[in-house]
Amino acid sequence: LVDAAEKLAIAARYPDENVFFAVTRTTQNAAIRIACALNLFAVVPSCSGDASAASISTANMAAAVKADPIVVARVMRALASCHVFDEMGEDLYAHNALSRAFLVPETLSMFSEIYDMAGKAAHALPDFLAATGYKNPEDYNNSAFHLGAHTELGFWEYLEADDAKLQAFNNGMRSQATVKDFDSSYPFEAELNRSKLAEGDVVLVDVGGGRGHALERIKQRFPEMQGQFVLQDQEAVIKDAVSGGLSSEIIAQVASFFEPNPVKNARAYFFRRVLHDWSDAVCRTILQNTVVAMAADSKVLIAEYEVPAVGAPAKLTMQDINMMGLGG
Repeated sequence: LVDAAEKLAIAARYPDENVFFAVTRTTQNAAIRIACALNLFAVVPSCSGDASAASISTANMAAAVKADPIVVARVMRALASCHVFDEMGEDLYAHNALSRAFLVPETLSMFSEIYDMAGKAAHALPDFLAATGYKNPEDYNNSAFHLGAHTELGFWEYLEADDAKLQAFNNGMRSQATVKDFDSSYPFEAELNRSKLAEGDVVLVDVGGGRGHALERIKQRFPEMQGQFVLQDQEAVIKDAVSGGLSSEIIAQVASFFEPNPVKNARAYFFRRVLHDWSDAVCRTILQNTVVAMAADSKVLIAEYEVPAVGAPAKLTMQDINMMGLGG
């Protein structure tokens, strides 16, 4: 339905209008990013009802966020024209379904993180590809991100060097914490508890598992599942997970998948939205470092989005271009 509606909108515009619409997506996203930074989404009343109760003037918004009223008015006018807010009258705005989505802190962080980080790489990607002869980027240490962010650090090192950026990234990733229904598409308990585990045996290692939301979800869905659960990630991420209330039933471990996995003979090693960040060559290294830790009956579980060869949705193809900009 969404795809059909978008095709209808394209058919309804003149060709040059479609081109202008495409190029102004960048400007639209800039306006949304300004609204995120000023916290305008939280200032607009979230209640529903009559216009006077559910709307707010740009003058009052500007006073609330201590910004120039002219700037706020121009940003809100732009957002309403893109249907991010509803325009209720002159300089008067209210929430709609799209703007309310930004009231969820993780969603707002996700947008800001993608705009700030992947956006730098995307903006520099045309120049980077031209300079490298349009070869498929496979070098994490030489990417469009380096060019766009004006840094010698790779994407992950760039995040780790700034606590605020890392926190924003982790918050944003919470809104995408799981591949849809991964815990119902694989019978974790039936497959990994086929035989009894001894005390201290590890049933599942979430490699590069972030804050541990996936492991917590698996434990909630399979409360009788035997064995220890181990969360592995970089030091800063593990500290954030523990301070953020990671379940005490999950072992938090600092580990790098560029080195042999320190957990030996686990029933399964779980890669959830990890491998898409890296080139094929790097993925082989990561998996080889897992194989050396595996027992004969250990499993490798991979939960990833796959870009279809035909009819791929924009959500996946745009993410693929984001990864191209980061060197993967």
